[in-house]
Amino acid sequence: MELRILLSGTGGQGVIATGEFLSDALFRAGYEVVNTRSYGAEARGGSSRSEVIASDGEIYDLELGDVDIIVAMSMHAYGRFIDRVRPNGLVLVETEVLNRLEKDKLRNDVKLLSVPASETAVGLGNPIVANMVFLGALCKRTGLLTVDRLEEAVKTLMRPSLHGINLRALRAGFDLV
Repeated sequence: MELRILLSGTGGQGVIATGEFLSDALFRAGYEVVNTRSYGAEARGGSSRSEVIASDGEIYDLELGDVDIIVAMSMHAYGRFIDRVRPNGLVLVETEVLNRLEKDKLRNDVKLLSVPASETAVGLGNPIVANMVFLGALCKRTGLLTVDRLEEAVKTLMRPSLHGINLRALRAGFDLV
């Protein structure tokens, strides 16, 4: 099994951190993992992406290429990366973005999952944790990781004062699917 995952959004949405949490959890679960990241020079507000390759065997090709899964947290990210999803791939997209897309921008050869990450994060009291909602939804939908494994990664990589809200957001995303 090998999965190629592209997490995308704009700077400030936690895309890079999401890739790190996902990669750490996958590694702890026994997968071989490669994680790369890219973000615009302006950081906040610019384009941001994290690329994760996970495999139960050795990884020889480090270039992401076409992907199995895309998380699109912004309109720009969806438009920029939707063509990289393989047929029958999975696209998790922010509900607000999906609602603004014209029908001709939707692909009928992929599985599309609308995730109300922003709305859920606001309901939890902090809009900045939408990335964690996406991470929980991604892992529940794919069955790749348990929520406990994700929580372990968050507790390891994040300072303790931020654990509470982020763990609640992760669980909320997991429960959405």
